[in-house]
Amino acid sequence: MKWRDALSVIAVAAMVAMATASFGSSASGAAKTDGAPAGVAGDDSPDVIEVRHYKLTLEKAQKTAVANPSLNAALDAGSSTTGKKPITEQAADIDSKYPQIAAIIHTNGLATREFIVITGALINDLGFVMMKKQGMIKDYPPGMITAENIALIEGNMPAFEEIAAKMQPPNTR
Repeated sequence: MKWRDALSVIAVAAMVAMATASFGSSASGAAKTDGAPAGVAGDDSPDVIEVRHYKLTLEKAQKTAVANPSLNAALDAGSSTTGKKPITEQAADIDSKYPQIAAIIHTNGLATREFIVITGALINDLGFVMMKKQGMIKDYPPGMITAENIALIEGNMPAFEEIAAKMQPPNTR
């Protein structure tokens, strides 16, 4: 399987978090109560809620980042992705269909499901902290990132910048 395919298998939950990160209005212009655009899973999705409220630790973020380069190296012939399945199903698919990927995740001290959730939380939370740091947003949108994760990332910015760099696909570094 190509590394891009594997990365999408692992990070579909992250994409859910990012897709629902916009907090504008629906296509008709009417404000939606869940803050998600029309046709996108809203705040009531258990996976989105879990990713947004996952309590990050620097140790687990570092374990996730360490696993990413190894995952890229483990990939071989092409295959299809798991699509937009719930996180639990994605984890089961990785564990059963891609044991070499699951082994790398487990070797780094994480369960497959937890790895997917942490990846989503890192993308979501680092994205918001970096947008605020760069002046792209004035305030953090309510319910999109926890105060604890804001404090953790802001207080350990050099470490999280290093983690983000390790998580980028090799051809984008």
